Amino acid sequence: MNKAPLIEGSLWKAIWIMSWPLVLTTVAGSITGLVDILVAGTLGSATQAAVGLSEQFLFIFMVIIMSISVGTTAIVSRAYGAGNSTDTVAGTAQSLTLSLVLGALLAVVSLFVAQFVLPLFGNSSAMAMEPGQEASMLAQGRLYLGIFGVFLVPFSLLSIINAAFRAIGDAKTPLAVVAVSTTICIAGDYLTVICNWPVAGLGVSGIAYSAIAGNAVAAAFALYRLSKSPLKASLRELWSPSWQMMQKVARIGVPSALQRLGYTASVFVLFFILSRCAFPIQAIASWTIGIRLESVLFMPLMALSMAVSSIVGQNLGAHQDERAVKAGWSVAGIGVGLMIFLGLALFLGAEKLAGLMSHDQKTVEFTVSYLKVNALAEPFLALAMILGGALQGAGDTRSAMWISLFCNWLIRLPILFLLALKLNFGPLGAWIAMASSIMIMGLLMTWRYQSGQWLKVRV
Repeated sequence: MNKAPLIEGSLWKAIWIMSWPLVLTTVAGSITGLVDILVAGTLGSATQAAVGLSEQFLFIFMVIIMSISVGTTAIVSRAYGAGNSTDTVAGTAQSLTLSLVLGALLAVVSLFVAQFVLPLFGNSSAMAMEPGQEASMLAQGRLYLGIFGVFLVPFSLLSIINAAFRAIGDAKTPLAVVAVSTTICIAGDYLTVICNWPVAGLGVSGIAYSAIAGNAVAAAFALYRLSKSPLKASLRELWSPSWQMMQKVARIGVPSALQRLGYTASVFVLFFILSRCAFPIQAIASWTIGIRLESVLFMPLMALSMAVSSIVGQNLGAHQDERAVKAGWSVAGIGVGLMIFLGLALFLGAEKLAGLMSHDQKTVEFTVSYLKVNALAEPFLALAMILGGALQGAGDTRSAMWISLFCNWLIRLPILFLLALKLNFGPLGAWIAMASSIMIMGLLMTWRYQSGQWLKVRV
């Protein structure tokens, strides 16, 4: 097995070789989702709504699969850093097996959701639609989600293979894999929907087929790269289940899944509260615009979080605790500095950005307040995401989960309810609650990291 690349030499070089490919990888992934929505928009608002509603369920399924990749990174990076080829291979192989089973099961669940659950959510949104739009949205949503469920199988492969490559310090291969997927998905969207090729009239199903094709080809490419890598032996162990190793992966991954699902559930409560403000449509629209603009800032933080996770894991495996700790603080410093700059730009450019995204005066007003209030919390968001990633790389996913659940459910939502509804602050109260919870989360993640207790976690 090759020497772990992140445990010796310049720490700044290790951060660089992991970070820049992951920044491009996260950006490529976000572009695909944006193009899906834009292309769906050419088919009408009902189609766009169908895609948006369906993707709320798909996101939940994807979170479950991605939680396995968190366990993969923690186990494989630590084993690779320790030079333990047996656990490196076993961790990769068992993660792949577990994710494939989950992907197949969730593909079946998506069919059930498409037929029986999706209509329930559609009925609740009918009041905001013109006559006939609801039926069109539900029909297209069932078709889209029913087909798109198959996507979860190759997606499960991609999630684990990319996580395993990151864990051994190879961030370029995941970039190449995502580039293949992104290219095919975007080309497929335009060919099937805009150009009506190769079959005319595919409509929303063309977007689903494009996603399946893009991820299937990318999965095949990823498997090929895996077969030529230091992890190639994992393919021979793919169908030799090791319950002990699977339990290790799941024990680390499940708290990560609960953390993300807890956040997702809190967003539904936020929607509920915003819908009861004085201007509900504008309030929800401003949140949608604000979070999409702010998500541009999330991309480098996500990349830095994934990078530090692998660096910390490898160095802990090599028994270089001091270097692991230093890596977390160094990457967090980069993230905080970057977000001070970007947060300032967001604050100063709030009016112009909001005006570009909407022509409704109230929506613009609420969006400006969203951007300005949340801009103040961006450095704390950097601490939460990056140090949270470091904790996950160490296998300390339980701490990150409890901090996230505490801040979202016991800080954000009570303050949100109090300010937005009881004190009649409206959307401004919601934004204050969001920013407050992010600041507290950043401080709590910093406290946990500084305590050093995560160094004692065994994977």
